[in-house]
Amino acid sequence: MHEPGAIRDGHGGATEPLAQDGGPGGKPCGVLRGFAGLAESVHLLREASRRAAGVALLLGVGGLCGAAASQPAVTVTVQTAAKGLPVSPVLYGIFFEDINYAADGGLYAEMVQNRSFEYYSLKTRHSPELAASFSPLFAWEPVERSGLKARLEASILQPLHRQNPTYLVLTTSGAAGEAGVANRGFGTGMPVKAGARYDVSLYARRLAGEPGPLQVTVEAPDGRVVGRAELPAAGAEWGKREASFVASASETQARLVVTVKTAGRLALDMISLFPRETFKGRRNGLRADLAQAIADLHPKTVRFPGGCIVHGDGLANAYRWKDTVGDVAHRRPNFNRWGYHQSYGLGYFEYLQFCEDIGAAPLPILPCGVSCGFSKPFQVADDSQLQEWIQDAVDLVEFANGPVESRWGRLRAEMGHPAPFGLKYLGLGNEEHDTTSFREVFPRFVEALRRRHPEIQIVGTSGLGPGIPLFDLMERTGVALADEHYYQAPEWFIANHRRFDAVPRRSPKIYVGEYASRGNKQYNAVAEAVYLTGIERNVDQVVMTAYAPLLARYDFTQWMQANLIWFDATQLVLTPNYHVQRLFATNQGDWMLPVEVKTTPETLVVGVSVARLERDGTLILKIANPSESEVAGKVVLGGWKAGAGTASRVLLAGEKTAGNDREQPNRVVPQSDTVGYGPTFDLRLPPMSVQVIRVPGRF
Repeated sequence: MHEPGAIRDGHGGATEPLAQDGGPGGKPCGVLRGFAGLAESVHLLREASRRAAGVALLLGVGGLCGAAASQPAVTVTVQTAAKGLPVSPVLYGIFFEDINYAADGGLYAEMVQNRSFEYYSLKTRHSPELAASFSPLFAWEPVERSGLKARLEASILQPLHRQNPTYLVLTTSGAAGEAGVANRGFGTGMPVKAGARYDVSLYARRLAGEPGPLQVTVEAPDGRVVGRAELPAAGAEWGKREASFVASASETQARLVVTVKTAGRLALDMISLFPRETFKGRRNGLRADLAQAIADLHPKTVRFPGGCIVHGDGLANAYRWKDTVGDVAHRRPNFNRWGYHQSYGLGYFEYLQFCEDIGAAPLPILPCGVSCGFSKPFQVADDSQLQEWIQDAVDLVEFANGPVESRWGRLRAEMGHPAPFGLKYLGLGNEEHDTTSFREVFPRFVEALRRRHPEIQIVGTSGLGPGIPLFDLMERTGVALADEHYYQAPEWFIANHRRFDAVPRRSPKIYVGEYASRGNKQYNAVAEAVYLTGIERNVDQVVMTAYAPLLARYDFTQWMQANLIWFDATQLVLTPNYHVQRLFATNQGDWMLPVEVKTTPETLVVGVSVARLERDGTLILKIANPSESEVAGKVVLGGWKAGAGTASRVLLAGEKTAGNDREQPNRVVPQSDTVGYGPTFDLRLPPMSVQVIRVPGRF
């Protein structure tokens, strides 16, 4: 993920802006440097430019009907008897980055914001007023009832842990009453459900007086108590206090209140409220509905934790995985380059566990001792420091896969997972710029990993933008996959659906690790579907994909252009883009068959891919029509011997500008029906539609 604004080319510079008609300006096809020779590049440029111009012209005048005397048409001929290309078992995955409050306040189920009092003011162009207001007491306020007074202050004397140095000192004074502190949670408040159980915990230390037991309540805005628990009084040393309660009523804007009934001074830290119902019932786990929506995509890989937050805002702010494991009270909180704080409660152990829970291969991304090329000044770890960064990569494999007798394998076991996680992939770098420094340090990481862990498949970075400037370095170092990213207009994706057709089949294979068409309307989703059909037809070279970003919290969003799942405290909104991703991931097939597509007029673009299931010969046809006119389709199943009948179909169709939101979350959703099939059959392609048809191979 890169900074919003102008589209960036592979060198980190801004490309030319989009043309006035919305079509791609600058480099419409993105020359595949490192892939093709000059003649191939010229051919691709001319072909993509011709198609881009045709698409932009036709769509710009109100649809294809206005450009042709007869109805647009497409003939799809499938060689059903061909063996085809084996489909990559990890073709469709997801990419998770803590952007748009995707972790704390999102996927991570913790309901208390700033639970460890480690917030501080940040300087960022993302939500600058909010970032400037951060402080150790952000999201907290004093509570005073019946005469007892409360004073709140932050301290770093005798902390709970050196990695987590700041804590709250609560001073209560007066003869009688109740006083303490309240946390408002994320957004507009904490949602609780009647009858649901919640776990509350905190660390406390008595500083002066005899504060007595701690009263914990969850309260509605009008003061009604909807949950209550009592915790034992604090001792002279830090100690953890825990309890649980069942909510007596539902409330969407509650707050957590911790009080005492006597005068004194009390140190508090790591104040936490968790729903007992997390995904798979995990302690310190994930918000169940969000995690399930991700699981429903059936991803085969999970790329994490970024994205630009891997680099951070300079080397001191880089995402170091060792800060995110072990006891959550001992983890070192951080801030990210998207302008807010991270508790690291969702850390590397939790990421690996989530991957295991949903049956996906983890793909962690590590920084390579160079800072983000989009931030100045550019920083590089010197030789005395670089070995530490390289060792982090080597040690991560031990943490994920090492025996319990090893240092990092023992920590994994202590965290509750003695068995190895089975890590197979490890990514080095993210959207790196083509610099001498990176070209010097990257091979050192590769060499160290190959020497210590030759079983790991290394995923390198090709840089940002369709020009993929670093592919030659990835080729020279022999990494398994080269990760390329691009965020372009939907017209670019339509014009470039044949991007990989002319790519020479060589190593490394391609991982399209981040892409989106900069919008969450139906047109964006269909354009992405067209592009994905091109990837599927070239699945021998493009073996992994991931849309980005994955999550966005309403009203706390830094990346507004496009996000797969939008959410707030209680609701999820699945975009048309989400439905396309799920349709493709759950209808993958085992063999990709040769297919010929002929359109009338020739400038008409229809995305088509056809796969076959090994177990029963079922054909899976994916067809995307990105125009605003209906297209008459004909499907010819060459070599087909299974006769005729009825096939199941899932159709995603809607107006070009239609999308889903909190008011209409199901405005655009897939619909199921059936179509007749035979060796040759007609098929209607509605405007702005994606359809998946499963033709039975045997009876």
